Amino acid sequence: MALFIKAEELKGLISITEAVDAVERGFASQEEHPLFSLPRQRMLADDRRISVHSGGCVPLSVAGTFVHYERHNYTADDQSYAAVGTRVYVCYDSETGALLAIIAGCPPLYRREEPGDEFATETAITSAVGTRGLARQDARVLGLLGTGRQARRHLEAMCAIRPITEVRVYSRSADNRRAFCETMQSCVEAELKPVERAEDAARNVDIIVCATGSNMPVVFGRWLEEGVHVTSIVGNKELLMEGLVSRPRRELDDEVLARADVIVATLVQQGIQDEQGDLLEPVQNGVIAWDHVKDLSALVTGKTRGRRNDREITLFKQNSDQGVGYMALARLAHDKARAAGIGTEF
Repeated sequence: MALFIKAEELKGLISITEAVDAVERGFASQEEHPLFSLPRQRMLADDRRISVHSGGCVPLSVAGTFVHYERHNYTADDQSYAAVGTRVYVCYDSETGALLAIIAGCPPLYRREEPGDEFATETAITSAVGTRGLARQDARVLGLLGTGRQARRHLEAMCAIRPITEVRVYSRSADNRRAFCETMQSCVEAELKPVERAEDAARNVDIIVCATGSNMPVVFGRWLEEGVHVTSIVGNKELLMEGLVSRPRRELDDEVLARADVIVATLVQQGIQDEQGDLLEPVQNGVIAWDHVKDLSALVTGKTRGRRNDREITLFKQNSDQGVGYMALARLAHDKARAAGIGTEF
């Protein structure tokens, strides 16, 4: 019998590290079975958007689709949602063909959530997979740019995978960065410190995480120091398609790409398909070539090299969650639900 699971039933059952481990296994499977997964597909009608992430993870015996729907308030200054539908996982046993589960909503993985935040919880988990594969093992100081939903989640995820003791938090709003540090301090052991300039969050740190809604670069290559790792998540092109910005959205300038010794994206094909600015424009400008960018699946399986030493600069462009990751997480959620006796059989 299949299970119908309401995401809130999973609260407290899945740790961040368990989720990171599962999603990493999904991407490892993608390297072995690249045709068993599609890049994220998006369909648009004015402010309406439906996104579909399909794929399968053979070692975990799971395959299916994750789908979500939004209406957005995209303007040049505001990238928020007017309406958000319940996100849904539909997963099958890839070996028997049996329907395993329908999961309504995103698994609650974080200590701190705000009203209306019950979606897109997986993004920081994929970021953590890439960061874990590239950042120095002894990374202790995190520079965090952004103070919204994804910044909160990335803070918890990064502190789960590295021994972070200090976090320097930057936002354009002094009130936002102070409030973020006060609100999130109880969620992590690291000391949170608001800083006045973006540069203060990028210099003398071990990891930089860009979790902003920016349309223009917020981190510059001239700030990067030996051994630093950078993770960036901006990748949407809807503002450009709507004519609200004149060029693709960026969080990083070209020099960040030029200085990076290793560049990994969640999926290179996604960057090409969606013409994502942080990858496309450096290619167009002759700073890098597409073959300089490697897939996350190749990194986690060792098919492509990660960091060679503690002096290299590394970059993970989390340019879209993928079906293989969602399905691996769905399998974990299904198995946890079965063990705990939650969900409704149908």
